[in-house]
Amino acid sequence: MSYFLRNQLFGALAAGLICAGGMMLQVSAQDAPQGTAVDMAQLRAAAEQGDAESQLSLGMYYFMGEGGLKQSDADAIKWFQLAAKQKNYQAQYMLGIYCMEGRTIKKNEELGLKLIQSAANGGFAEAQYEYASILAEQNKMDEALPWMKKAVEQEYYPAFAALGAHYIATAKPGTPEMNQGIQLLMAAAAEGDMDAQVTLGAALVEQKETAAGVVWLEVASMNGAKDVAEALKELEVTPEEASEIASVFYHGDGIIPKNYEKFKFWAEKSAAQNYAGAQTLLGMYYCIGVNHELLPERGIAHLEKAAAQNDPEALTLLAICCRNGRGTAQDAKRAIELLQKAAKLSYAPAYTQLAFSSLFGSGIASKAEVTRKLFEKAAAMNERTAIIFMEYCTKNGLSFENGAALLKQIAAAAKGGNAQAQYLMGEMYCDGHGVKMDEKTMAAYYTMAVKQNYIYALTELSRLYEMGIYVKENRDVAIQLALKAAEQGDQQALSYLNTVGQVDAAEKTQANN
Repeated sequence: MSYFLRNQLFGALAAGLICAGGMMLQVSAQDAPQGTAVDMAQLRAAAEQGDAESQLSLGMYYFMGEGGLKQSDADAIKWFQLAAKQKNYQAQYMLGIYCMEGRTIKKNEELGLKLIQSAANGGFAEAQYEYASILAEQNKMDEALPWMKKAVEQEYYPAFAALGAHYIATAKPGTPEMNQGIQLLMAAAAEGDMDAQVTLGAALVEQKETAAGVVWLEVASMNGAKDVAEALKELEVTPEEASEIASVFYHGDGIIPKNYEKFKFWAEKSAAQNYAGAQTLLGMYYCIGVNHELLPERGIAHLEKAAAQNDPEALTLLAICCRNGRGTAQDAKRAIELLQKAAKLSYAPAYTQLAFSSLFGSGIASKAEVTRKLFEKAAAMNERTAIIFMEYCTKNGLSFENGAALLKQIAAAAKGGNAQAQYLMGEMYCDGHGVKMDEKTMAAYYTMAVKQNYIYALTELSRLYEMGIYVKENRDVAIQLALKAAEQGDQQALSYLNTVGQVDAAEKTQANN
């Protein structure tokens, strides 16, 4: 942690998480020599002929002990001095740090400060950041702030963290400075700056944005912030907030990493307080085998609790499990009762499930007219499977009189290469409509349809790869499949792309459409 951040404490939680630290001789990304393959003999020859950049690079290789060279501060200093005489500002900065530290050479803080200031004046962002930090340590904040802002202008993210921490510590809630501080910290946190993640998390918690704050504190703990876990144990979090935290780690967004262990921890914390949303999410996680954790009995226990609170999604998921005997006794009649409760709550997927139950006479008498009305109701509520199924049946002149015969026709069409029929067969095996629920066969049918670039199969297979259901979890594959679906205008695919941080790709796809 730089001088600039030291003692920028703002509240009990922050005080417990942010610790002081001294100046350290470090190498940032912009310090390191660029490139992976270096002809050291050629580099040394150029350095000896007076090329300042080569002198700097050779000094950095000695400093880091890389490129086949043994680590040597003495040799590093030698080449930094030569480059610094030619006004290489990064070399001046490195020499300045050596002087401040008194490493290998005699400690000389006055000379070190002059070298760092010279490098800062020359526009080297890290020097601007360190010079500002030193001034702040000397309580010269009026002088420090302009330098830190210069480093921010060059997108040096430790400066984002430091300046953000300063605004958070000194500005009043709701002011432009406070908002700017939050934005600066978010930018640095998103780039992986652990100090920024801790500071941002603590600031958000203090401003009563607890869920968002905890998420960043958890990310910091994943990056090695040792004191965060203990501090979080003392933090009061409502069941709603715990569920929100769980949902963030369940999905991930391209910046916040997906982490199923964090998801389960916070979801269980929420579910233990009888929060239906978390109970439903846990139920789905275990019942459909997200991340290959297919533990339906555990999932059913959560779904039962959420269904008792009339959560429509839980009612529907529990009904599917009852119909198929997954994690609970097979009970088609109870499945219908649960679906009817969900339908009364205007939950569209429940109408689709009821329609298929009617079509195949599962727990309810099969009546063509009832089946049609249920499908029409679900389609009117924009339920995708109902819309596609109705469209397929209408196009092929299929009747709802005999579910088994209808299923046989769809299976034959799928075998013959009809992509829409292949997708529908995937749906049948997904929820167990007229067939035994089977994720392997479901994935196989979706894959057949994907090979023909069928839009909705692309989205469904993307979902399987995203969550690791039957197939091995692979976000890269999930995103590529979703992009192909989004190019054809699928809104669910676009929503997924936005959720996982592929905003630019999603916007480009929308613009093309």
